[in-house]
Amino acid sequence: MSRSGTTRGEGTRDRLTRLARESGVPLLRIGLGVVYLWFGALKLFPGGSPAEDLVERTVSALTFGIVGGDLARVGAAISEIGIAVVLLSFRAPRWCAVLLIGHVVLVSTPLVLFPGEMWAGPLRASFEAQYILKNLVTVAAAVVIASSHPRVR
Repeated sequence: MSRSGTTRGEGTRDRLTRLARESGVPLLRIGLGVVYLWFGALKLFPGGSPAEDLVERTVSALTFGIVGGDLARVGAAISEIGIAVVLLSFRAPRWCAVLLIGHVVLVSTPLVLFPGEMWAGPLRASFEAQYILKNLVTVAAAVVIASSHPRVR
């Protein structure tokens, strides 16, 4: 036992727990920020993103054909890069959560707009649908980020 009355293992466990508690949200913001920056940057260039066609068709469907093609792709790129900037700024956790959840809602619309492409049968998601469904993790991350700072009164 040490002078503080704890064993060496308990001290190490406490330090690791404290490290995880203090670094968890920042690491979450950095990880999501890098992903959003990377995926957004890919969309800046024609043919740069494997999701390009789906993005363009989804935006076109959501805007009743008013916005499509390059404008849809670049708009999606800019929005994702903007979300990355907010994440990586380590500011505005609630605003960050709103942006993340809003983005997830929008990028999930192909599941409903193009069901024939997204679902091969009950619970049989296509590769594109699986790519979209993994965004449920983003919603969980948004909730954690939003709750990471106490409300200022």
